[in-house]
Amino acid sequence: MADTLPTRISLTVVTRERKVVDVEVEEVVLPGLDGELGILPGHTPLLAMLKIGQLRYRVGNAVHRLVISWGFAEVLPDRVIVLAERGMLPDEIDPAAAERERREAEREMAYLSSHDPEFANVEAKLEEAVAMINIHHG
Repeated sequence: MADTLPTRISLTVVTRERKVVDVEVEEVVLPGLDGELGILPGHTPLLAMLKIGQLRYRVGNAVHRLVISWGFAEVLPDRVIVLAERGMLPDEIDPAAAERERREAEREMAYLSSHDPEFANVEAKLEEAVAMINIHHG
């Protein structure tokens, strides 16, 4: 009897503090270091490094989003496990606070050279703020 491909994927997103998402989905899009990774049921197993950005997943016709900051994903044919530094759902994000963080990070970056050790930290803060702002705009 031939193996049949799974039709859904079990998606689990965890941080050190909590389980952010644990749901059955039809599709996952991960913010990989080299660009977005689209994962469908039956995907070839892989390990991927993740950057700051939006993780999207589809359940039926509904697309859900969350912001993750750095981490790894283990992809199996029927399961995706994401271990992230931070994970934030849309209703946990304050768009006004994210906008303030974006402006503050942009001001800080204006005074730092790209060789400054603090530059990467400020750049990461900026990327995270932009991802949080964009989550409310699709």
